[in-house]
Amino acid sequence: MKSSAVVTARAFHLRNNRTNLVIERLNCLVLSTQGMTMVGKSIWPVIIFTACALNIGPLTVGNYIDEDNPDFARLPVFPLIAEGKYDQAVVWLNSAIVKDPKNTILIECRANCYHAQKKYQLAIDDFSRCLVFRKLDLYLHYDRGQVYADMGNYEKALADFETVIKISGNKKDSLKRFYRLKVNALEHLNRTADAEIWCTKILEIEPTNFEVLAKRAALKRKLGRNLEAIADYSLILKSVPDDATVLKLRADTYGETKEWTKAVKDYTAAIAEEPELAPSIYEPRAKAYLKLGDSAKANADMAKAKTAK
Repeated sequence: MKSSAVVTARAFHLRNNRTNLVIERLNCLVLSTQGMTMVGKSIWPVIIFTACALNIGPLTVGNYIDEDNPDFARLPVFPLIAEGKYDQAVVWLNSAIVKDPKNTILIECRANCYHAQKKYQLAIDDFSRCLVFRKLDLYLHYDRGQVYADMGNYEKALADFETVIKISGNKKDSLKRFYRLKVNALEHLNRTADAEIWCTKILEIEPTNFEVLAKRAALKRKLGRNLEAIADYSLILKSVPDDATVLKLRADTYGETKEWTKAVKDYTAAIAEEPELAPSIYEPRAKAYLKLGDSAKANADMAKAKTAK
């Protein structure tokens, strides 16, 4: 029997206590071989950039499995996974896989459990085992890339993310998400110039993505292209003029270009918008005042900085 592929996509939102993650479910390759049908379905969190650092805690397998997905929801082990009882789930899955060693739904499910348990090599082995049967499964490459990234193996993560981009085609909504994966891996590999290029590719699709604009600005600063970084921060502030974090970042960059008056203006505006940032601003603003020859204000800020500590 010849293989057939059916691809359908549906997006929905999952809320938790810390962040809103955009979740996309894709019913990937349906492979029919010798009368056996294997359906690979996977959902995944979009990597979310912040202006300074990515700080999203590990997701549990329960976040990855859609209760409306019949292939996962009908598994007897599903309630254990939904409750985070991964040890018990793995015991059941081990037994089921021994009986049905080519069932990639079971193997993929176990891989997700291993990932949640931080048993990274076992997760890699299972995702790779699934890929023997579903070589062009975009989401298996995505999931394996995420495990490699969690292991700190960004070279292999990057390879999987590049495969994801190749498989995804020309759908802009998907590409901008997958480009983010590549940016994240490139940045961890200290390939700053390449990461900045791929940020630009995202912005060609979505010019008003402020998180990516902030990320690109930070990368440009690392590359010593401070005037371009200031331009990116200014684009954000044109739409969101009261963003205290971006005001501070632009002020820092003005300091690097020795535009002290502009730095003081942004630092002061940032404190006005978000007083909680003041302890991190007093010292650099004091330096700016000193460069401008205003020792009184510089000393006052240094005193505040010492008190804040």
